Amino acid sequence: MSHVVPRGAGFAVVTAADHAHATELAALVRGRRDGVVSVLAPATFLVRWGALAADRPDDDGTLVTVRGARGRAGDLAPDDVGVLLAEPFHDQLDEAGDAARLRAVLPPFAAVGAVGGEAVVRVDWLGFRHVHVTRGDGWAAASSSAGVLGALRGEGLDREALASQSQLGWQTGSRTWHVGVRRLGPGERAALGDGRLCCRGPRYPRAVTTTPRTNAAPEAVAADLLRASVTSFLDDHPDAVLQLTGGLDSRILLAAVPPRRRPELEALTLVVPGSPDAEIAARLAREQGMRHHLVDLDGLDSLTPAEAWDQVREAARRVDGAADPLGLAVLLWAERDLPARPRLAGLGGEVARGFYYVGPPLPLRVTPTRAGALTRWRLTPNERVDPAAFAPGVAEAAAAQVAGDVHAALSATGRPWWPATDELYLWERTGRWAGVLASATCADRTTVNPMLDRAFVDLARSVGPSVKQNMRLLSRILVELDPDLALIGLDHRPPPVAYATRTWRGSAALAATQARRVGGKVAQRLHSTTRPPAGGETLRSLVLEHWCAEPALLDPARSLGVLREDWLDAVAAGRHRPAATTVSFLVNLLNALEEQEGRSVPSGRSCQSGQSGTSRVPHPSTAGRVEGRSSARTEARD
Repeated sequence: MSHVVPRGAGFAVVTAADHAHATELAALVRGRRDGVVSVLAPATFLVRWGALAADRPDDDGTLVTVRGARGRAGDLAPDDVGVLLAEPFHDQLDEAGDAARLRAVLPPFAAVGAVGGEAVVRVDWLGFRHVHVTRGDGWAAASSSAGVLGALRGEGLDREALASQSQLGWQTGSRTWHVGVRRLGPGERAALGDGRLCCRGPRYPRAVTTTPRTNAAPEAVAADLLRASVTSFLDDHPDAVLQLTGGLDSRILLAAVPPRRRPELEALTLVVPGSPDAEIAARLAREQGMRHHLVDLDGLDSLTPAEAWDQVREAARRVDGAADPLGLAVLLWAERDLPARPRLAGLGGEVARGFYYVGPPLPLRVTPTRAGALTRWRLTPNERVDPAAFAPGVAEAAAAQVAGDVHAALSATGRPWWPATDELYLWERTGRWAGVLASATCADRTTVNPMLDRAFVDLARSVGPSVKQNMRLLSRILVELDPDLALIGLDHRPPPVAYATRTWRGSAALAATQARRVGGKVAQRLHSTTRPPAGGETLRSLVLEHWCAEPALLDPARSLGVLREDWLDAVAAGRHRPAATTVSFLVNLLNALEEQEGRSVPSGRSCQSGQSGTSRVPHPSTAGRVEGRSSARTEARD
């Protein structure tokens, strides 16, 4: 059995005021990621690694950084990408047209190319494909890796990001682990050249788009959107695979597949021990005449502690420390031998679910008290690091900061309480947590999420909380697409038809389900327990064994003064075995510190001789036409 760890793919664009400085920057990045360097413009270089190293830019320098980039009606052509990169913004007349074109692109998406003598990077309307930017004295850079940019800056870790990760397990806003490095926002466009960075985004990136007036029910409109999207994708990719679980979202996608085409479609399910997912998915596949591929975790425990550590370290690098590396490592290991066929996935349905709703959807205001309760009871219980790991006062300060961050994000929506929580889920939970996981693998395989179509998302955002609560809207969409599939039960829950229609019996069943859910959250909060991902406990144990064998690996974490020395000693000696969420945080922290160990080049001074990773970088004369510059200029937003 192979234990080769697949290296993640990524890119970086570096520019400086002079060629020698830009060359040094490109060489540093290339050395850290074993990348391939090419020229985009004078003193502006593109570095690619992993799967992207094999993807040569088009003749015009354009590189799409996701596999199988897709629009609403079909795969994106090179001309489509070129228009998105070149589109000017506020001082031009076609801002509305540009916004419409970007809305038609399915996340994740990001591309980089040469436009008018500059390098331009553009991300999707949700900012789902994570790209980061920074700038220093006479230089600037953009990259899929915040860690690479953090190494260039060399200014250490952001303590607020550390606090957010220790409580939520993900980051909020544009924050990253690294000081001076931020994530590009929704639909943002970054132009780099001559050591400068200019960033612009749509004027109203989070506005609900206007939809044509229709008397049709929202579930009918949504069903038509999904049916058209899925059918078009299968027309273009008849070898596609459906990621099928026992849940509602992937079942909706199955229902959107025309019945005559379902026997031609293969389903893929990850077997999670103790979960009925595989059993329910197997029934769905069997009744639809579909081939069904079960992916299990057999053999995960055969990894040695050192091999498990390599798997988890690579996962932490892929997610930039901003998600659970144990969960991603399990997924990468389970899928290591699967063919790279296009996939249909149900990510995005949660936006139409009222994910954070508890109780009747009353017209409440956003307040610090409500934001604090949401943070304590819904956002942090499953991801919070053991407070005993931290030096006195650190955990308490982190909890207060995160509650404040959540309140600020909710207040910024300008909406009442329940719609504000929907916005929080879309732009923060989906855009940041789910986005970083999608970004970790989007260059390796094509995964299309029809429910991340802006038209579907904005439809869900435009209806009231009472329509979405208790999965009512999603269940009605399923009934609209295929009533028979709505009769099959969910995992430990009633069938979707019970959510779609209000009956006394259905209401009683839903009330019992809600009571169990709330009771579980209360117990989890009271007992300070967390739920590890599938396979996470196995990797946790192996990583802890490796730390016992190599205790010096934990030494970098001692330098911050954030974690207790005696706690680290106990972990290194095997006397304390922290939970999976705490192990994940420590892995992410060690990864961020390792990234910071790179030699930074914050100014135009030359690197010391002997710098690792130096390489010959092509001269700008090979970059093709470079005359002309963008007429629109603004300062980059930091």
